[in-house]
Amino acid sequence: MTTDADGTMRHHYPLRGRLAIGMIFPLLALLLPLGSAGADTNPTALRLLEKARESLYSSPKEASRLAGNAIRLSDLSDPDSVCREATILYGEAEQLLGNFDLSIRTLHDAEALVDSSDMATRARLYALQGRVFGKLGDFSRSSELNDKATSIFRALGDSTSVAWCYNERGVMLLNTDQYVVAEHLFRRALDINRRQHNLEGIARNLNNMCLYRGDSEEKLAMIDEAITINKNLDSKWSLGENFNNKGRQLCYAGRPQEALQALDEAYKYISQIEARELLCDYYEYMALAYSQIGNYKKAHDYLWNMTVLVRDLQRRNNQRNAEMELSYKRIVDQRRAIERQESDYRIKLLHRNIWILIAVVVLGGVSGLFYYKWYRHGKNLQLLETRHELDQKDKELDSLKLRQKQLELENTRNMLSASHRELTGFAAFLKSRNEMMTRIREMLREGYKMDPSAIVPHLKKINAFISTYASNDKTSQTLLLKAEERNKDFMQHLLERHPALTKGERNLALLIRGGMSSKEISMLLGLEPKTVNMNRYRLRKALDLDAETDLYEYLQRL
Repeated sequence: MTTDADGTMRHHYPLRGRLAIGMIFPLLALLLPLGSAGADTNPTALRLLEKARESLYSSPKEASRLAGNAIRLSDLSDPDSVCREATILYGEAEQLLGNFDLSIRTLHDAEALVDSSDMATRARLYALQGRVFGKLGDFSRSSELNDKATSIFRALGDSTSVAWCYNERGVMLLNTDQYVVAEHLFRRALDINRRQHNLEGIARNLNNMCLYRGDSEEKLAMIDEAITINKNLDSKWSLGENFNNKGRQLCYAGRPQEALQALDEAYKYISQIEARELLCDYYEYMALAYSQIGNYKKAHDYLWNMTVLVRDLQRRNNQRNAEMELSYKRIVDQRRAIERQESDYRIKLLHRNIWILIAVVVLGGVSGLFYYKWYRHGKNLQLLETRHELDQKDKELDSLKLRQKQLELENTRNMLSASHRELTGFAAFLKSRNEMMTRIREMLREGYKMDPSAIVPHLKKINAFISTYASNDKTSQTLLLKAEERNKDFMQHLLERHPALTKGERNLALLIRGGMSSKEISMLLGLEPKTVNMNRYRLRKALDLDAETDLYEYLQRL
């Protein structure tokens, strides 16, 4: 790992096969060894990392030093999990110390060490980067990274980490004066942490809920609970922040003397861990307390101390950049020496692997020839079997086609037979109707010749004849039912397009589609031809047809 002149920490890795990878085809990549990928983790670096984790909140400066040593003891040519975790921890410790620029650059460099499949670590990095961007005032970028981390933790089912993201997002919202939403997120996170018995998360939530005005008594109770938890955890950084916030809330409650006592406690922890961010907050809250007391001179002095500290931080950053530039040059020289050694090693490996490749190609060619012969023989056998199966399938298909044609022919014969029976019945029905009409005419002619006294009985006789004939004749209704049954598709289409048609209009449409004339329809239905013509006119109106459209052709198209 190296450091640029602007303070950015970078990880550099040796060149892997740059001299000759493009000289042979990709098969060579399968023969190249993996180098030191399987190297064992440095036990000393691992111990330093564990100590750095333990001291992160009790002594961030010590954690930063230990994590830096763990990074230096790691193999920079093949960074392992210890190097990755130490880099992340280094960036987190520097953030607690108030070195936000260095922290965000270190966390950015750590991204290159995280495997794409390690979603949990990548989400943790996003959350830490979001927190530091929020410290730097870039709330848009901070929210974007926090949302990405929250989505990944939800997908992984890590509710504790989701609560952590809610807590960090709430702090961002406080910086943009969105107190209601921030309060909601803090309470959701607190509820999750209490269910998980996550004491560190509970203390963090309670502390952050005291960063703004509200019910002073409730918030003082919260901060006291957070102080109790952090004392048990020996988290000095958190205790410094807790007492700072307790002093702030006491100022909001109008109790500046008690606020000064709380801030004195905060200063004890801040001076031990040298957290300059907390020291800036301490100066700000001391100035607030003294201004409430009325001692404006001391309030001014503390504000001036805060201004001087901010300037000192800027100056130290410049000094650190110069030191890191010198360190960068030394590490670049070391990296180049390692790259030259690895390049020589790769060249030797390349020579050896070329001979191995030639042997593999020759052996593969001989094996391929035997395989080709065996493969062709198998394919020929498979082809013969396939042809035999196709012949059998063709015979079965021909048999099925013949059977299908026989069934179609039989079905056609049955339909012709049924049609013939219907035509015969219809002819008989028409003949019967004609005979009835002829008989009625004859009876009417006989009435012309009768005496007036005999006409009334004779008319009653005619009426009785007609009634008897009509009650006994059900042929027309039977024919209509059969016609409807045979034209189900037509009747369905007719109803879909014209659902308002009456039963009589549907029957008339069916008979017209069958090619019957008005006279034949009148005889079938027992109506006058004029009545049938009037019904045809009404049907045209119901079908919304213009004068140029032929009714028969329209019904045939349905």
